[in-house]
Amino acid sequence: MKRIQVLMSAYNGAVYIREQLDSILGQDCEELGMAELSVFIRDDGSSDGTQEILEEYEKKYPKQIHWVQGKNKGVIGSFFELLKEADEDVDYYAFSDQDDYWMPDKLSSGIRLLEGTEDRGAPCLYCCRPKLTDKHLVELTEHIKRPPVCPSFGNALIENVVTGCTAIINPSLRRLVAAELPQFTVMHDRWLYLVASCFGTVIYDETPHICYRQHGGNVVGTKSSRFTEFRERLSRFWGKRRDISRQTEEFLRIFGDLSKGNLQKFQADVRVSANLRLAGRLADAKHSFRRRVMLVRKGEICRQRDYDNKIFKVIILLGFY
Repeated sequence: MKRIQVLMSAYNGAVYIREQLDSILGQDCEELGMAELSVFIRDDGSSDGTQEILEEYEKKYPKQIHWVQGKNKGVIGSFFELLKEADEDVDYYAFSDQDDYWMPDKLSSGIRLLEGTEDRGAPCLYCCRPKLTDKHLVELTEHIKRPPVCPSFGNALIENVVTGCTAIINPSLRRLVAAELPQFTVMHDRWLYLVASCFGTVIYDETPHICYRQHGGNVVGTKSSRFTEFRERLSRFWGKRRDISRQTEEFLRIFGDLSKGNLQKFQADVRVSANLRLAGRLADAKHSFRRRVMLVRKGEICRQRDYDNKIFKVIILLGFY
């Protein structure tokens, strides 16, 4: 049987982490004979009793759960540390937050699609649309119709469609990312999307297999009106407008030279070379209005929603990215 390791970062998660762990342990992938499950948890310096809960679960499920105490690195650093320290002899790696609820088929659905799509040896990432719920797991967005998501490298350069807690990756992608971790990225899941879409395959499952709990400071997706949402998104884009160029430059620093040891196997890949040239054009256009006009006209870099695209065309033309 194949193996899948769930990587969880915990920080002051005592309120919901039991429910999260129980939903992970209740996955049907072992029952279906698809994959043996283990959970590797890194505590990022909790002070609310989270460690005691983790100790309790490790004693109760010693073959499935292992946790370590780490220094506080924040969510990005903690997940990258987990990725670096994860077991080598594993077929798939899944990422988990500490406060959601996984439907029983969350992992088996991802594994099934990965096995059906995965090129042998190529980096591959699976993710699904999350079901947004309140803290009691009551759905918040049942009335909202979402357009299909179309992953691409041109999209990954300026937008993230991967909700990290839904992501499953193969060892090839894990090795590629862990070989040199970025000094800057907007978020760990966004970096995974960027690398996977450049060098391999991204699978987006439109069917939700996770209840993504909204509470306190992590509320992300319930809108009241089209105008209000547009105004909030514009404000958010503008506030983080410099992150795109910083992340693109860091991506090119790590992956831009295909003559480097772990990247040499991609030298003959026409698609990878085209993707790197596109990233280079985005970085270079920052210093030339004419190049920014050409970049916008070609339409290779785009967001998922039309009105987001309109905003970003203006931001790119102004060079504020």
